[in-house]
Amino acid sequence: MAPRPIAYNLLRLILAATHTTPRGVDRIDYGYISYLLDHWPEDVVGVMPTLIGPRYFRREQLMKARERLNDLWHETADPDGDSALARLIQRFDSPGAPEPPPKPRGFLPGAKGIPRIAKLILGGGVTLGKPITALPPNALYLDIGHYGLTFPRAFRWRWKRPDIRTIFMVHDTIPLEYPEFVAEETFRAHQRLVGKTAKYADTLIVPTRSAGKAVQDALAQHRERPIAIHALPLPIDDLFSRKIKPLRELRNRPYFMICGAVEPRKNHLLLIEVWRELIRRHDDGAPKLIVAGSPGYASQDIIRELTAEESLRRHVLLASGLSSPAMARLMAGARAVLMPSFAEGFGLPPGEALSVGTPALVSDIPAHREAVGEAGEFLPPKNPDPWVDAIEKLRDDSYFQARRAAAHRFKPRRWDDYMRDVTNVLINETDDA
Repeated sequence: MAPRPIAYNLLRLILAATHTTPRGVDRIDYGYISYLLDHWPEDVVGVMPTLIGPRYFRREQLMKARERLNDLWHETADPDGDSALARLIQRFDSPGAPEPPPKPRGFLPGAKGIPRIAKLILGGGVTLGKPITALPPNALYLDIGHYGLTFPRAFRWRWKRPDIRTIFMVHDTIPLEYPEFVAEETFRAHQRLVGKTAKYADTLIVPTRSAGKAVQDALAQHRERPIAIHALPLPIDDLFSRKIKPLRELRNRPYFMICGAVEPRKNHLLLIEVWRELIRRHDDGAPKLIVAGSPGYASQDIIRELTAEESLRRHVLLASGLSSPAMARLMAGARAVLMPSFAEGFGLPPGEALSVGTPALVSDIPAHREAVGEAGEFLPPKNPDPWVDAIEKLRDDSYFQARRAAAHRFKPRRWDDYMRDVTNVLINETDDA
């Protein structure tokens, strides 16, 4: 079938521009629009909400905005110039007082975020775009970022354009399965998301089969018609590769990492217990733990635990605002990347770690099994003892090198391969799908 024009929802990327670094899901969103802008043979336009209603903007404007977003996130910058990385290295041997963590990321931009959005949107000249009801005929409306599905009035225009097909990515149903790990508003927003998906989606993309099963179960309470669901495992950015070299400044200083938002679902509290035991056994000889990520929901108790004890302050370092190149360099030098999450839709950091040749210790949950297969070492998320044992083994240089050799057998999925599968979904989208 011939490709259709694509109308791409930009809301998550616009809001993500308010922060100095992207989260994993932001990079996936960026990867989609960037690939489509460079490769899609038909027109690609960007949709965003405005004060005068949803509007769409031309491909040329999106190309300019992509360049500005790269600059805002420092995605192609030399990590040697990363100020957050420089501060982390300086504190590595003399942590002293903990660096004050940034405030948790909110949904709406703060005072510092508004100028960043203005730079992104207005840098190429002010334009009002065109009304969303005037989208190109027979377009595919593509929403990868979730945010566009949580507003009650976001799709009223859809009834006026029956020629348009809608394709959404639903990352997971974690807020509905584990409401104790999210804010009440997040729970309600996810309920709205599932309801809108059931009502408006023609096709869904999910990151794992396990996420697809959970989404299917959630939709069963609302579904009015069949919806095709495609499980496409997420790609790893080329930035995370065997070519990445460890940081010279941290050579021969063993450390481990946990990457991602600091929030209860990620299970940082288990690692606090692990490090207490390692410190009890080895005192100053215990390895460091780098907690790389911004505060998320209910992070206050976790950060309080991490910073209250002097011994933990000496061995656990909080690092927010790291650029992706800096994160890759840190991963390349770590003994392992740890991800003891209770639940994930996918989980990018273990795959990123294995892609640079670093072992990954992960919780034994379905999403991790699908994301890294046999390359990961799977441990129970509720018992710290196996984690202590696994980390103790990795302190031994010969065992560490053996695990690195095993990590090198991991074959990451890259964007070209991933988007070939996405392209097949987009091209085969038909009115009777």
